[in-house]
Amino acid sequence: MTRRAAGRVVLALALLVGVPARGAEEDEEAVQTVTGFRVPEYDAQNNLKSQLFGAFAKVLPGGLIDITDLKMEFFQDGKLDMTVTAPQCTYDQDGGVAKSDAEVEIVRENMVVTGRGFSWEGKAQRFQILHEAKVVLKQARQRMATGVKK
Repeated sequence: MTRRAAGRVVLALALLVGVPARGAEEDEEAVQTVTGFRVPEYDAQNNLKSQLFGAFAKVLPGGLIDITDLKMEFFQDGKLDMTVTAPQCTYDQDGGVAKSDAEVEIVRENMVVTGRGFSWEGKAQRFQILHEAKVVLKQARQRMATGVKK
């Protein structure tokens, strides 16, 4: 997800809950929430590039958004290329960074990556698993035996 896309997520969440995306002075009682949301991103040709889902989001004062049951889907040539899931993350609107101490799973056609804790930097397009990263290659033994490249 690009920084521009992340900005759209923030704007869409802010619009969904009816609060300004930035700069408003809010107290603790002014925390806004939204449930069961989907925020898609499309390219210039109107092809779906990515979409973010969440069961619950809480827009906090200071530009933070706490997201529960995060799911991000990324598409390549009209097909689902990668899915990222985590039970919780916090997105910093100002820094364009999502962080979590929770378990994370990244699924692609030929592999699954799991770990605990992650950091995603939208501007740098960098996703880092912080602890206990594990990569499982699907059908790796079969491909090695037959020499099939995929």
